[in-house]
Amino acid sequence: MQTEIEIKFFVTSNIQESLSNFLNSLEIISSEQVRLGNVYFDTPKLDLRRLDMGLRIRRSDHFSEQTIKCRGQVVGGLHARPEYNAPVSGDLPTLSAFPDAIWPNLAVRDEIHSSLVAQFSTDFLRRHWLIAFEGAQIELAWDRGEIVGTLGRTEIDELELELKSGDARALFGLAARLAELGGVRLGAQSKAQRGYRLAGLGKPLTAQPLPDVGGLDGKACITLGLQLWQHHEQLWLECEDEERPLALQGMLQGCDLVVEAAENLAQSPAWLPALRAQQHLLAEAEEERLSALLHGADLVGLQLAIAAWLHLDS
Repeated sequence: MQTEIEIKFFVTSNIQESLSNFLNSLEIISSEQVRLGNVYFDTPKLDLRRLDMGLRIRRSDHFSEQTIKCRGQVVGGLHARPEYNAPVSGDLPTLSAFPDAIWPNLAVRDEIHSSLVAQFSTDFLRRHWLIAFEGAQIELAWDRGEIVGTLGRTEIDELELELKSGDARALFGLAARLAELGGVRLGAQSKAQRGYRLAGLGKPLTAQPLPDVGGLDGKACITLGLQLWQHHEQLWLECEDEERPLALQGMLQGCDLVVEAAENLAQSPAWLPALRAQQHLLAEAEEERLSALLHGADLVGLQLAIAAWLHLDS
């Protein structure tokens, strides 16, 4: 078992030249590109999704592998999920290849195994570079392709930074430099989450209420506030025009929660003044300006700073 620690960005404009220049400034240990085809599985009743698990078979010209990802956490674009990998030879996964301990019990596992069907697929070209940075080794992967489900298809254009060895501070440091290029924003949605929606199996993206934070400490409140903010940011980018005021309200409520919790800490985080400034800009911006803010390097850098503070100072 390994726990992936990665930061995901959605690419929002042409970054080919700026990314190339960025890579030229770094120490590259190795680089490669590979075409990856992935089929995701679940039961018709979505038993794996209910267990917060994702199951896929990934194939390239050189290997076939099955992977199951278990319950994890996504905060500010940082994804941390335990995952297990095993070889596979057929068209269906073999759940007995994974550890027994990840299942509620073996009867549940076997029942799920007997009902597995393919739900959606992804196909993309992955270009990846192994980078030496501040004593760590970090993989930068650029995935470009598509997700295909029964309701249609959607583009994949994502950058992922994954910590292979070393301190997570280096991961956030490299992510901050990448964010400064512009043309990217933090991604909280995995390919699997987007695929379930394209297969007509995922919950629609809707506004969420302000969470009950009674009795929670400051960091827990900041975590919930950041998640609420980013959820409604994604909703604003995807929803119809008439729904955008509600999405903006959710963003601002998330910001308010983060600000209030940060102000009540014994020592205010260094990012708090920048958050207050961005909060004011978001509240006052007209629609066209708001879209630019949500794709801007300043906002991405701020969200990364909050996520780094939550992860590194915990």
